[in-house]
Amino acid sequence: MSGRFSAPMLRALQGAACVVVLMWAIKTASELLVILLMALVFAYALAPLPRWLMGHLRIAKTSALVSTLALLGTLNVVTVALLYGSVTRMKERLPVYQERFTVLFAKFVIFADAHGINFANLSAAKLSSSDKVLDFARMGLRQAGSFLGDGLLISLLAWILLVEMVEDPEIKKTPLSEKLAYYGGSVQRYIAISTETGIVTALANLVVLVAFGVDFPFLWCALYFLLHFIPNVGFVLALVPPTFLALLMLGWKKALLVGGSLILTELLTDYGLTPILMKRGVNMSFLEITLSLMFWSFLLGPAGAILAIPLTLTLEKFIEQLSDEAECKGSAIGAASAPQAAGASHTMVGV
Repeated sequence: MSGRFSAPMLRALQGAACVVVLMWAIKTASELLVILLMALVFAYALAPLPRWLMGHLRIAKTSALVSTLALLGTLNVVTVALLYGSVTRMKERLPVYQERFTVLFAKFVIFADAHGINFANLSAAKLSSSDKVLDFARMGLRQAGSFLGDGLLISLLAWILLVEMVEDPEIKKTPLSEKLAYYGGSVQRYIAISTETGIVTALANLVVLVAFGVDFPFLWCALYFLLHFIPNVGFVLALVPPTFLALLMLGWKKALLVGGSLILTELLTDYGLTPILMKRGVNMSFLEITLSLMFWSFLLGPAGAILAIPLTLTLEKFIEQLSDEAECKGSAIGAASAPQAAGASHTMVGV
């Protein structure tokens, strides 16, 4: 059977089979891998802070790590408190939103009937009933509880990895820390760029939402900042809630202005700020980003959308290292075969 195929074709088939088996293994162990990979990305995101403290303030590694933990804990407490307050006030205003939705839906039905579209089987009461809202809230609470449990495990693993990543300049790096530094350089640049652009755009969105009087602007800006780490898709998901809320409370004209302003801030960031930062960071085309999102979301589920760019950058580094090793190996074989060939030629001349 092997005589029907050439050696390069056999190697290609073996490589394809290995890739398929590896993809099956990743998809099977996706729940465990997601926790580990999220912890690794989180550690990469935190690593610059203790390194900066150690380099600029000349403090010890332990003090730098403790300071990082304290700062992160304070930031989390403040953020959770603000978000909890926004969610509590939103719960109090749900009856108002339901009433506005009923009025808006009635106007929509009248408009649709005038244009020959029948919505007789639907009603605003069915779409916005209290039972549906409660079911949605229960589902959200279950998801939040699961996310909180995973978040604690991710934070613990990230802290362990961070201790390994952050090394004193005077101490020789361990092999693990060297590998983490090699593969994490591009990932850290990507996280830094995404964080900078996310903060700038979130603040611009905050100004827009406050200016138009949209309820809970901090909540929507925090949601945008989190979803900003999902390229291409995250912005669309973050755009819907504040625009829909503006439609309920302010009317369709102001809702269009709110949505248009949010899109404008995103475009200014994507085509103005991001290219400037990308010159000193990573460079991936729109097609590469889209294919990465599809591939890693297929293997790892929804979390793959967040991990897509870091994993693709790491994979590029791995392929680059393999190609460099292959070139070095080929050069070494060529250098070793050259003296043998020269010796053989001298022997033939002597004969």
